[in-house]
Amino acid sequence: MASSERYQLLASELSYFSGKIRPYLRYKNIPFDSVVSTEEIYEKVIFPRVGCNVVPVVITPDNKVLQDTTAMIEYIERNHPEPSVLPTTPIQTLVSMLLELYADEWLLIPAMHYRWSFMEQRKFVDLQFGRAAAPTSPPLEQMNNPERFGSYENFKNSLQVLGVNEETVPEIERSYKEFLDDFQTHLSRYPYLLGDKPCVADFAFCGPLYPHLYRDPVPGFLMRCRAPVVACWIETMIGVLQESPADVYTVVDGRAVKVPPPKVQPGFLPNDEIPETLFPILQRMFTEQGPVLLDTLQKFKEYIKESGDDTDMMRVIGAHDFRLGDVTSVRGMFVYPLWMLQRITDYYSGLSPGQRREVDAFLDRFQGGKELVKADMSQCRVERKTVGVTLAKSGSSKL
Repeated sequence: MASSERYQLLASELSYFSGKIRPYLRYKNIPFDSVVSTEEIYEKVIFPRVGCNVVPVVITPDNKVLQDTTAMIEYIERNHPEPSVLPTTPIQTLVSMLLELYADEWLLIPAMHYRWSFMEQRKFVDLQFGRAAAPTSPPLEQMNNPERFGSYENFKNSLQVLGVNEETVPEIERSYKEFLDDFQTHLSRYPYLLGDKPCVADFAFCGPLYPHLYRDPVPGFLMRCRAPVVACWIETMIGVLQESPADVYTVVDGRAVKVPPPKVQPGFLPNDEIPETLFPILQRMFTEQGPVLLDTLQKFKEYIKESGDDTDMMRVIGAHDFRLGDVTSVRGMFVYPLWMLQRITDYYSGLSPGQRREVDAFLDRFQGGKELVKADMSQCRVERKTVGVTLAKSGSSKL
């Protein structure tokens, strides 16, 4: 593609990670063209340049291709630092990274369950895939060609590797509903996760919450009825609500006059504070996702010893037991989340002794928090490579 002053976002409205990066680009005021990932775009741009059919993809003004949303945000923060979405204090930085990992890799479970387990919304989902792949085709043709535009059964069958099955579904739905309740409570006091401006994790939350859990009919109805404050937050994040909640008007001489907003620069909470309303969400992460990550880490170390150098482009390296609420079941062992965990453990290790003591004191509030953040990854460092990870041969990793 020709170089220009604008970025290109190759994405789809129904895509999980497109839902993360699009509102981020808008918040950053990055000039970009939104390119729908049609069949032609996949065939002639995405596959030749990335090596597989995946969205979102960002193409920079100098024609650099970015595929992973975490890498996209790191690149853009370096090149367009304001307004920053990165906290500068240790506890807030760590919490933002933890919640990004939670949103990217654990809220994926309810997002995929609610999209693919409910046949009553199949026509809607089929239509969305058809509209993205062939936007000029007639709507009924878009809706009635799932074999061409995306097989419902193929995606539904992929739920098993995530641990979605008859035994776990009640616990998945219970946990998600409790998350909605907790997040709504938080948003009733704060506009964003860490205060008056969004951090990376806010946009990560948009990934599961907008394309899947807000936009799809079945979970969308659940969210609007059970947690309407969360639904309104999503509408604000994606730009559906044009008016700002901060726009307040009064009446002067029979005319509506806008009240000037307080002259306070929006920012994260002072003194490295974490809202107590986030504590239930963090504890849920440590309770549910933490043991899965730590067990994957241990099994990955064993896998490396057995496989030697045959560890390139790993995604799933087998299966293991996991527990959700009162249910124990089996799911695939995903390696990519270890790369995200590695970023967190590296950040913690790089803190000064005093900063680590502050972080430790904060994590003491949570069962399983310190064990996750202090996980030893020295024997199994990984590098991100296109859409997978590979073992870091040098003993270090490329973030």
